[in-house]
Amino acid sequence: MLFQIYDYYRDVYFGEKGQDLIEYALLLALIVAVGVLIYQASGLKDSLTAIFSNAGSLTKDAASISTKAASK
Repeated sequence: MLFQIYDYYRDVYFGEKGQDLIEYALLLALIVAVGVLIYQASGLKDSLTAIFSNAGSLTKDAASISTKAASK
């Protein structure tokens, strides 16, 4: 019985349960860092801003035409 208690506490305190979570967090941090570097270095910010601005204005124009047609 003493060995069972010893094995239980050894597994709890010296196990590798949290190791996978830390590895995934480090991998995610690396991917985010590379993404930020690509985003800043390639001028992607200006392209994305233009795309979303155009999409917003098209949506606004479509909603305005739709409300005019519905009110007739």
